[in-house]
Amino acid sequence: MSTPVRAPRSAGGAARREALLDATVRLLARDGARAVTHRAVAVEAGTTHGSARYYFGTREQLLDEALRRLAAQQIDEIRTVLRRSATADPREFAARLARYTADTVAGDRDASIARFELFLEVARRPELRPALEEWGAVQREALAARLAAVGAAEPEAAAADLLTLLNGLVLEQLASPDDDFEDTRLRPAILRHCAGHG
Repeated sequence: MSTPVRAPRSAGGAARREALLDATVRLLARDGARAVTHRAVAVEAGTTHGSARYYFGTREQLLDEALRRLAAQQIDEIRTVLRRSATADPREFAARLARYTADTVAGDRDASIARFELFLEVARRPELRPALEEWGAVQREALAARLAAVGAAEPEAAAADLLTLLNGLVLEQLASPDDDFEDTRLRPAILRHCAGHG
């Protein structure tokens, strides 16, 4: 039976736990999932090996919690962006979503790279899949609602396709940056998923 993930008992404990997850994301981005061990995360976070083991009994728990944390952050962000783009104008919707996506890649490159590292780790370790599937389902639901509002004929299918396309474009941008990414790649791709455009 695996050791449960422990919740912090104090503000200091919560800060240590967050520092360990931040360190996990940095390691994922810099060295890949195979570099994530309790010892490596503790060193990266500037804390003790015992602290990493206390909060996350196994390496899989560390990866799962890092995935869940990235998912929660992005879900909150995308919901905020979509609420702010509560418009029936497909061009305004495309512009806001493109700006958010481009800013996310440029502003938090580590989190963007770590996300793809976690995707690959899920392919190797199916036990991590539930967190990834939940993340995708929430994003698809939020995007489908906005695509319906801008006139997409099949919003659920369009949302699934758009998420897949955006993931591919972001991965390409991380590997081979394009200065005009937002204007020449993102915005036109999003518009193609809105009825009457593309």
